[in-house]
Amino acid sequence: MSVFTGEKRGGRPPCVPGGALPGASSGLHDERPSSMRRPLHSVLLLCLCLSLSAGTAHAAMPFRVGPPAAWVKPLPIPPDSGPTPAGEEETSVSRLLMEKQVRVSGHSREDYLHSARKVLAPQGIDTVTDIQLRFDPTYQKLTVHGIWRIRDGHREDLFQPSEARVIQQETELQNRLYNGTLSVVPFLRDVRVGDTVEVAYSIEGANSVFGGRFSDVVGVGQPFPVVHLAYRLLWPEGRSLYVRDFAAPGLSRSEAILGGEREILLERRHVPAVRSEDHVPGWQPVYPWIQLSEYKDWNDVARWASGLFQVPTRSKAMEQEVRRLAKEPTPEARFLAALRFVQDEVRYLGIEMGPNSHQPHPPDEVLQRRFGDCKDKSLLLVVLLKGLGIDAQPALVNTDFTQLLDGWRPTATAFNHAIVHATVAGRELWVDPTSTLERGGLDSYEPPSYGRALIVAPGTTALSVIPAPTLTEPSFFVDETYVAMDRAGTATLDVVTTRTGASANAMRRALASTALSEVSRYYFNFYAKKDAKISVAKPMTVDDDTVKNVLVLHEHYRIEDFWTSDGGRQFGAHALRNFLAEPSYSHRAFPLEVEHPVFARHRITLKAGELPPVRTEHEAVDGPAFRFEADTRANGKTLLLDYRYRSTADSVPPERIAEHVKAVRATEEQRGYYVQLASRGAGRRASPVPSGEAGAILLGVLATCLVLWFVIAQGGPLELWRKGRAWGRRRAFARKFDADHQGDSAWSAIPITGPQELLSTLGRLRCACGATSEAPQDSLRHEAVVLGERHLTLVQWQCPTCARARRAYFEDKGSRAA
Repeated sequence: MSVFTGEKRGGRPPCVPGGALPGASSGLHDERPSSMRRPLHSVLLLCLCLSLSAGTAHAAMPFRVGPPAAWVKPLPIPPDSGPTPAGEEETSVSRLLMEKQVRVSGHSREDYLHSARKVLAPQGIDTVTDIQLRFDPTYQKLTVHGIWRIRDGHREDLFQPSEARVIQQETELQNRLYNGTLSVVPFLRDVRVGDTVEVAYSIEGANSVFGGRFSDVVGVGQPFPVVHLAYRLLWPEGRSLYVRDFAAPGLSRSEAILGGEREILLERRHVPAVRSEDHVPGWQPVYPWIQLSEYKDWNDVARWASGLFQVPTRSKAMEQEVRRLAKEPTPEARFLAALRFVQDEVRYLGIEMGPNSHQPHPPDEVLQRRFGDCKDKSLLLVVLLKGLGIDAQPALVNTDFTQLLDGWRPTATAFNHAIVHATVAGRELWVDPTSTLERGGLDSYEPPSYGRALIVAPGTTALSVIPAPTLTEPSFFVDETYVAMDRAGTATLDVVTTRTGASANAMRRALASTALSEVSRYYFNFYAKKDAKISVAKPMTVDDDTVKNVLVLHEHYRIEDFWTSDGGRQFGAHALRNFLAEPSYSHRAFPLEVEHPVFARHRITLKAGELPPVRTEHEAVDGPAFRFEADTRANGKTLLLDYRYRSTADSVPPERIAEHVKAVRATEEQRGYYVQLASRGAGRRASPVPSGEAGAILLGVLATCLVLWFVIAQGGPLELWRKGRAWGRRRAFARKFDADHQGDSAWSAIPITGPQELLSTLGRLRCACGATSEAPQDSLRHEAVVLGERHLTLVQWQCPTCARARRAYFEDKGSRAA
C-alpha cells in the first residue's frame, strides 16, 4: 500500500475512476494484514483463476525487469532507530521507508515507487511478503527493479520473474465493474523475523482520457508510523502547477531547477500514526495530504468533461425510443418514463478499460446492449431527455467527499460518479440513473445526497450545490398494536411499517431481490427474541403505492404467555435504536457522522382488559444532532406510546461528543415503558395487636406521618407512584429490552467504515457468557454475503472464554458505491 496515490492503478471508485482519495492507498502493495483483507476481497479466489500459467516464459510476461531510469534518485533505507513518539511502538512491522518519485514529460508520466519494511514478529511476515504490483496494461508499462531481503547487513534479490503470477484481479467485481487491471504477485521465500523487505518498481504511462493533464495526491500520514516519507516530482519548467496543503504538520518542502525541470521535494520523518475512529463523515479529512493539480479552475475541468460527454446524433433505434417515450401526456410523465427506463431496464455493469475509465460508451451502444455504468447511463438519459425537449446535462459528483470538494484544487480526479441535472417545467432536478425502482412523482422526489456536483457544460465555472431533502413527515413509521384483553389468554400483535421516499425505494429494491417469505422470517425471528411462544397469525403482505411512493408492510402474530407471572410487560421503541447508538469512540479527534436527514416514528398501542393508572406525559431530548420525543397517554383500556426521532445535523463536532452521548443515554430512559398489572388475591386479614406493644404502635404512627410527609413533598401519591414506575421501567428497559442485537442477522448488519473498525468492533461484542475478549485473528472466518444490493461480510469465530460459536454480520459503509 503506497502512501501516495494519483491516478488509480488498481481498484476504481464506483463509476468515474481516478478520484484522488485523501488517505487512500494504491501503488506499492497492500499493507493490511491478511485477516483484515479477506472480507474486502471475497472474489480473490475467482480472480486467481484468471492467472497465467506457472510455466509462462519470461518473455511473455506483461512486465519487464530492469534498473530504474537515470532520473530516479533512490533514497537510502533509514536505520530502524531514532525517536519514537509516545504510544507509537510497532508490534509486528516497522515501516522504514515509503517514497514515490514522479516525472512528467509532455503527455506522459513515470512513477517510481520504493518501500522498505522490517519484520518485528511472526505476525508481520504475512504483511511484509503479501505484495501486489498493480497496473493497467491498456496504457501502463510495469518495470520491476527488485524485491530484496536484507538480513544481517546482507542484501539479496528474492524476485524470481518465472515464479511470479500475473492475475487479473477485478477488485470491484462485486460492484459489477470490470477494468482489466493486472497484478504481479511474487512469492517470496525464506523471510524471517528481523528481515527487512525492500520493494522497488516503476510504472510508465498516463491514461489518454486526461489529455496529458496531471494531478496527484501525496498522502503524508497513514494508520501506522513511518520512519521516512518522501515525494519527489520533476515538473517541466514554465508549466503551471497548483499545490494545496491539507493539514500536513512537520512537512518539509524544497524546490530546485535541474536542467530545465522543476524539482519539488516533500519529506516527513518519524511520522506518527493517524488513529482512525468510527463513523467519520466522508467530507472530513482524516489523513494529512497534499494535492497537486494542473487544472486552473473548475471551468477547465468542465470543458475537459464536456469533450467526453458529447451528445451524438440520434440513431434510428434512439429515435424510436424517443417516440415511444413522447407518447406520455405531460413533460413530467415523459421525464419519469425516460428516467425509469434507464434506471430499471438498462442494467448496471461497467467495462472501464483504458479511456472508458472516464469516457462513456456511445449511447446507441448502451441502448442496444442494455447495460452500462453510471457514465453510460447518465449520457443515455441526457440524450433521451434532449430528444423529448427537456433540458438536461450530465453532472460529476463524489459519493463520499460531498462538501469537502469546496476546499479542493480543481481536478478531473475529484469525482467518482456521474448523475444527471435536468429542468422539468421550471423545476430543477438531480437524478441518479443508477438507482433502481424509484417511484413517486416529481413533487416528492428527493435528490441524491452527494452535496456537490460539477455540471458537464462548457460554461460551468463552479461547483453546484445539490440541496438536501427536507422531511416534514416520518419516512419510516412502525406502528405496533397489541391486544391482550385476558391476562392469561393469547395476545395478538399487528405491525404496520410504512415507508416513504428514499426509504420506500430501498425497501422496494430489497423486496425485488429477496423473497417476501425470507423478509417475513427475519421479522418473525426479531420478535421471537423476546417472545419465545410467538407464532404467525397471517402471512406478511405488502401494499406498494408507486404513484405516491408509499410502501407498507403488514405483519400479524399471536403471542402466548404475553404477561409475566406477576403481570408485567416491557415495551420499547426498538425501531429507533439504530439511530440512537453510542459511538465506539467518545473521545474523538474527528466529527461523528450522523445519518441525515432522518425522520422516524414508532408507535405502540396496547389494548388490555385492565391497565394501571396512566398519566399523560410528554418528554423530549435535544442533542447536538437530533431531537427525540416520547408521548404517553391512555384512553380507557388503551395505552398509547408514541416515539419520534428526527436528525437535525449530519455530524457532531468533537467538542460536543460528550453532550451527544449524554443525550443518547437520556433517550434510553424515555424509549421504554413497563406496564405492571394490579396483583390478584393480595388482600390480608388484619390481626389484633397485643396490648403490650403500645410504644411500638406510637413509633409506627410517627413513621407513618413521616411517610405521608414525604409523599406530599413529592407531589402526592400519584406523582410518587409515577416517578417510581418511570424509574423501574427505565432501568428494566435499559437492562433487558434495549440490548444491542446488531449483527445477529444480515438485516441488522453492524455498519463499519473499514476493516480496522471491523476488528475493533469484534473485540467489543459481548458473548452470552459476558466476556468481550478479542478472538485471535487467525481463528476468524469471513464470508461474503449479498443481500439485494447490499454487500455484507459474515464473520464467525469462537469465544476464547467459553468456546461458544459466535457470528456477526458487518456492512462496510466507508465507501458508498453508486
